[in-house]
Amino acid sequence: MTPGRYTALLLFISGMGGFLYGYDIGIIGAALLYLNKTITLSVTQESLIVAAVLAGGTVSSLAAGALADFIGRKRLMVAAAVVFLVSVVLIVVAQGFGALFAGRTLQGLSAGMIAVVIPLYLAESLPAAIRGRGTAAFQLFLTIGILVAMAAGRHYTAGVETLAATADAVALKSAQDSAWRAMFLSALWPGIIFLAGSLLVTESPRWLLRRGRAEAARAALARSRPEAEAENEFVEMRASLAPAANGSPAAQGSLWQRRYLVPFLLTCTVLGLTQTTGINSILQFVVVILQESGLDATAAAGQATAVTAVNVIFTVVGLVLVDKLGRKALLKLGTGAIALALVVSAVVFWRIQGGALAAGPGTAKIVTGCLMLFVAGFATGPGVCVWLALSELMPTRIRSLGMGIGLLVNQGISTAIAAMFLPVVKSHGYAAMFAFWAVCTVGYFLVAAFWLPETKGRTLEEIEAEFATKAS
Repeated sequence: MTPGRYTALLLFISGMGGFLYGYDIGIIGAALLYLNKTITLSVTQESLIVAAVLAGGTVSSLAAGALADFIGRKRLMVAAAVVFLVSVVLIVVAQGFGALFAGRTLQGLSAGMIAVVIPLYLAESLPAAIRGRGTAAFQLFLTIGILVAMAAGRHYTAGVETLAATADAVALKSAQDSAWRAMFLSALWPGIIFLAGSLLVTESPRWLLRRGRAEAARAALARSRPEAEAENEFVEMRASLAPAANGSPAAQGSLWQRRYLVPFLLTCTVLGLTQTTGINSILQFVVVILQESGLDATAAAGQATAVTAVNVIFTVVGLVLVDKLGRKALLKLGTGAIALALVVSAVVFWRIQGGALAAGPGTAKIVTGCLMLFVAGFATGPGVCVWLALSELMPTRIRSLGMGIGLLVNQGISTAIAAMFLPVVKSHGYAAMFAFWAVCTVGYFLVAAFWLPETKGRTLEEIEAEFATKAS
């Protein structure tokens, strides 16, 4: 297989991991419409089933870094695929809360592993010239997974609602039961593809070299690069690891050394600020937000789908531009657009809350446009670049552990914002929440503009050397 074809295979398989991650996020909303009508669940149990994915992902995102170092990137990808497939089977055959909770928790564990290992694997395996586009492909497939989940939910929901007016209670309940199980079962084939593909790709060349398997590392590089480029990068990798092999204290992998601490803290800052834009809450509550702006439920649902489609389209734009314009330019462009959208939305809701504006078609158009601008900015900038920051800024010796901690910060802040969203809206209105996100996004813009180094077209060893030089 030529390097070009192998790279395409690697990107597709890695992308399928992102697809599963996105499908996990997107499918639960539609499934909940019928799940609690066919299986007896208390309100607390229903909440736990929703939260189980987040809890599982939080736990595994931290453990996945250590596992990726211990068993390797490829084996962790295989493990994530197996765990996902087991979770689907558990959910589909579930007859009560226990199996549902176990299945959703396993889905979270799988998602956490995928979120760590795929960006890590791509950063360590792809040539520097296409590393940005390659890692962006993970985000693209993730957004496609969310969109497909929404489409699947609408498909099965439409089938049930068609029966609702004509079928008897027993037939309707059977259709509802089949619908939510089919929603989850739809992810089985992508999971199988991800598992099969993970068995086909080679291990990360940098992990192999750190394990002393030099020839295997050289061969892994040669699968995705021309021979001369692979040899040059192999020499650079060995030179980067040589001080550690010679016992140099400055080259050991302690997270608290300044040469490692600065990129670690910068990465955690970027991951945390990505969540303080409000992206997850906006995607989760987009229908409610649009209703509050002046749309009825049907129109709000339709516009929500359009917002999701914008997310996919502009992720493609980010994928095309990330290795041309660079990470800093896209982050500044994206966070600037996000901040503008949030400020305008905050003003509109503030005026609605104060009685200066009446919620209706006019205000709904403004807010819908702002949400589309928000999603377009996020998809082009942070959506693509956050995975690159996660994998590129971390030096090789702390990359696995550092990425796990960084994702823990990311998910912890996401959880905190999700928990505060409804209480803040109830007490202070939507304007307060949008204003808070806007202030945080301005901070994100400043970090991208003044502290984030440009990593476009540079090998991981060159990026690490820059931090080491500044720390000396």
